[in-house]
Amino acid sequence: MTKSAVSVPGDLASPPRDDDYIPSLEKGLAVLELFGAQGADWTLSQIAQKLELTPGTTRRILRTLEVLGYAVSEDGRFSLTPRVLNLGFSYLSSQPFAKIAQPLVTRLANQFQATCCITVLDEREVVFVARGTHRHIEPFVIHVGARLPAYATAPGKVLLAGLSEAGLQRRLEGWQLNPFTPNTLTDPDELLRQIVDARRNGYALNDQEIFVGQRSIAVPLSLGGSKSAAMVVAVSVSARSLEQLKADVLEPLQEAAQEFAQTASALL
Repeated sequence: MTKSAVSVPGDLASPPRDDDYIPSLEKGLAVLELFGAQGADWTLSQIAQKLELTPGTTRRILRTLEVLGYAVSEDGRFSLTPRVLNLGFSYLSSQPFAKIAQPLVTRLANQFQATCCITVLDEREVVFVARGTHRHIEPFVIHVGARLPAYATAPGKVLLAGLSEAGLQRRLEGWQLNPFTPNTLTDPDELLRQIVDARRNGYALNDQEIFVGQRSIAVPLSLGGSKSAAMVVAVSVSARSLEQLKADVLEPLQEAAQEFAQTASALL
């Protein structure tokens, strides 16, 4: 039976007669689609069999994805990393997905006279993918696309807490925790303790670790069924104490994250 000319996840199409067509790129994209469509992790032999690729071709594709930071391997099984989200955010920024995020973060920013952002983890950095702000918090300018070290931010600790043990240890090993303020965590043991607390409590706090005069609270945000993003509210230290952040902001922030995840799931 001849395969359809239109590919579906896990099914390679017959290459078109086109001198500019790149078959190896098609195979790499098919591997990426396979993870999202039919499973979270695969062995090399499973991928090769499912996509009818040779073991050598499959190995080269997976190694390339590893080197570029799009995949990781553990005990012979391969899975994608949140870096894959970067491939889709350019598209999503012009789609209804972005139109969901912006009103939500703007609403929270105005409600708490704060900055509200959505972030994802890229190796050891958090990347800001949506942002709403209130005029009273303008001195702390974070634009969409900005990157900050995960260890010094509340959303970074939340996202690190969502990693597997192997993924977390890989990032912690040899990490230089340079101070940004007198409050920045520079003790790896204390950072690990706070990450464990974030995993247990479902949120993380930051008290002037990245910007003097700013506190923040972050919660995990599920995109596509995994906790691959975080939502954060940042306020001036004169506006709220850490206890007030937990008392006044945590519950509405968790509700907003749930609202966003439910709506976004229909678009992903």
